[in-house]
Amino acid sequence: MEPLRIKAKKDSPEITLDPRSGNFTIIGVSHPENVTNFYEPVVKWLTQFKLEIQKNGAKSVRPINFRLFFKYINSASYKYMITLFQHMQEIFEMGVPIQIVWNYEPGDEDMAESGWELIEYSGIKAPSVCEVCNDPI
Repeated sequence: MEPLRIKAKKDSPEITLDPRSGNFTIIGVSHPENVTNFYEPVVKWLTQFKLEIQKNGAKSVRPINFRLFFKYINSASYKYMITLFQHMQEIFEMGVPIQIVWNYEPGDEDMAESGWELIEYSGIKAPSVCEVCNDPI
């Protein structure tokens, strides 16, 4: 399956979902004008990815490192993160190893708390951490 790549803009994050490398990242600011238009291609890609896993088996998929690093995220985007985490949980339940890493800037306790809340609200059981990151790359 081809990777999904969305370039960052001033109000939306960079997104890379690369099944070849196992690196899934969402990095930047997330308050797009139309959050549904922005995140629906990601949801559709994950839905197709799950179909590929069902067809070819979990052994055909590299372990996934799903890393998120937001400078800012609005509530509408946050709701989509819950949806994305639920898709990742389904992929995890299909037998694909997943590690969730929620990064935040030093001293940004609100963003750290948002990460832990997201992990809890989404119900994801895949290994997950929230940790400080000085370098978003």
